[in-house]
Amino acid sequence: MKTFLKIAAALVAIAGAVYVIATYGDRIVAWARRLLSTICWEDCCCDEDCCCDDDCCCDAVQASEADFEG
Repeated sequence: MKTFLKIAAALVAIAGAVYVIATYGDRIVAWARRLLSTICWEDCCCDEDCCCDDDCCCDAVQASEADFEG
């Protein structure tokens, strides 16, 4: 009987996680993107939501992005 209850509890937990992801998945992804966008991954940032104070390398970053796209 204990084994059955453990299996049932595990299935309920999995079903709950699937329900939360299906219901709130887009909100979770949006929150994670906002959270990660505030992190400065390099020494300078060139976006509007810049987290760094120094704009010295923005021209070089934009030039390398243009080379990559074209």
